Amino acid sequence: MVYDDKIKCVVVGDDWVGKTSMLLGYATNRYPTKHVPPAFDNYAGSLKIGGRKITLNIMDTLQQECCSELRHKSLVDTDIFLVCFSVVQPESLTHVWQHWLPHIKKMAPSIPFILVGTMADLRQADVVLNDLSESGQKVISQQDGEEMAQVLGASCYIECSPDVEKNVRHLLNNALTSVIRNNTSSNQCTIL
Repeated sequence: MVYDDKIKCVVVGDDWVGKTSMLLGYATNRYPTKHVPPAFDNYAGSLKIGGRKITLNIMDTLQQECCSELRHKSLVDTDIFLVCFSVVQPESLTHVWQHWLPHIKKMAPSIPFILVGTMADLRQADVVLNDLSESGQKVISQQDGEEMAQVLGASCYIECSPDVEKNVRHLLNNALTSVIRNNTSSNQCTIL
């Protein structure tokens, strides 16, 4: 795939897994502390890849929109997907391989994706651990996320949470840059 001066990144995943908070953190370099809108307006920013300035357009999605005709049209010309799930909502990872990946692979089979685990800061929260334990579930570990990314064919796996809010932009930029640079030779990303 040849990239021009614009990259379109579409973010998918279940509602309430933290996609919008992550994107607000990316755009503003801080996570929201109060009201989080149901969806993030499209974001356009820039990053440098190999000395070249690239415009990055990020598009947030709502779960109910994803399979609509309008959403299908919005997937046209996508260069990369961020497929998100919450590490404290195990069913959201199940939905990644049962719903989200089949959908994007049907619409854009050759487009790379990064698997993103959100809410990693809640992985050790007693209330979360107790709730999951009561329902016979457990949090998704970083190792589980990395292994699932490999099984699913993701370019890489990254985790985001408010406690690393200052690193969200750096983390996503490095992952996106790495995928774009390496897309012609391998489908793996490296986060420096």
